[in-house]
Amino acid sequence: MRFTQPMIGIHTQLGKLEAHSTPARLHSEFRQARSNKHWTQPELEIDQYPSRHAYGNDNHIDFAKKYGQQGFADLAKTTSRWTQEAWDNVENCGKRGRNPVVQRYDNKLQQEINKQRQIVTELIPDPVIKFHPIEAVGQPDVGDVTVDIQTDAFAQTNFTRGQVETYMQQKANVQRWVTEGKYDIYA
Repeated sequence: MRFTQPMIGIHTQLGKLEAHSTPARLHSEFRQARSNKHWTQPELEIDQYPSRHAYGNDNHIDFAKKYGQQGFADLAKTTSRWTQEAWDNVENCGKRGRNPVVQRYDNKLQQEINKQRQIVTELIPDPVIKFHPIEAVGQPDVGDVTVDIQTDAFAQTNFTRGQVETYMQQKANVQRWVTEGKYDIYA
């Protein structure tokens, strides 16, 4: 007789938790630092007009101020004088022993001779000199090294559930034989 016991098979698969971290993504920007400084040119400004004005070299504005009104006054004075001289010539040129033109000339000459001349001396002003020295101007740029790191807050996870599987691996069995001589007979 042969018999077999029942056998139960169990197949297990363990649960698995997988966690994978995502690598950080790095982005960077780089701007080179620069001084942005440069030198200005020296500037020299010389205003010679005060000293030139003392010599009588006037610009148009000062010339017009100085001689504009004087020209009108001199014109009125000269016109009046010529009118008086013309009337003096009309009234006195025909008279014997009178020569108003020569007399006027002699009077003018005598007045010029008798004038008291005065010489006024003044200091000639120095030219105005302005000097602006060399300067370093500009704002330095310190540059920029920006690093942007992007990461995920949580790891990527995957959970595989565990399994337990039971099955009948072998059934119970009883086999019997009877032996007669040389033959086995299955019962």
